[in-house]
Amino acid sequence: MKKVLEALEEMQAKMPIETVFLILVIAFIVAMIIYLTYKNTYTGVMYNPRFNVSLVMITMVTTIVMVVIGSNISVSLGMVGALSIIRFRTAVKDPRDTAFIFWSVVTGLACGTQNYTIVLAGSIIICLVLFLFKKVIGGNDKYLLIIKGENFNVKEAEGVISKGVKYFSCKGKYVKNNSIELIYDVRLKKKNDDNIVYVLKQNPNIQIVNLVANNTDTMG
Repeated sequence: MKKVLEALEEMQAKMPIETVFLILVIAFIVAMIIYLTYKNTYTGVMYNPRFNVSLVMITMVTTIVMVVIGSNISVSLGMVGALSIIRFRTAVKDPRDTAFIFWSVVTGLACGTQNYTIVLAGSIIICLVLFLFKKVIGGNDKYLLIIKGENFNVKEAEGVISKGVKYFSCKGKYVKNNSIELIYDVRLKKKNDDNIVYVLKQNPNIQIVNLVANNTDTMG
């Protein structure tokens, strides 16, 4: 422990506080590039802003760790021992999210070692590539359609849905007494075209119709 403290004092003498602030500011700027890229290229059904904020935190924390470690072997071994007690139990289901986590970690490593040119150029190129893929593949037109009512004709409702969307698939059906709740995965013909909501609402037996967008906003 004494050697670790001595190494930290030596490192602090070599790196002025102004340099540390500069490193963290650049890390934050690149982290915001990652944040905005994830937010604007997300193509899933439910966008999770908390995960996106976590990407910024991962970048900043990794940068701080690299600044502390520097090129000192004693400190690096101590840091590895301290971090080995951390256990992550949350599974990352989307491979795309894993790629963004890896991007954040690499950004922190590069900023912590002051390789600013590499991390800025690389992040900008990755950002442009992801936006290009989104434009080529197309925007997100996936939504969740939730219908709640009593004693309504399910086949009739699905007939209305089929006319208003390019594709739909039933993800859940819940029946309790006379109450019916249906959940559909749908692809709209036109982005933000929510006419299907108002058509379904004309049915007197349907009380609630929600169209859940990829940013967790609802229409209806």
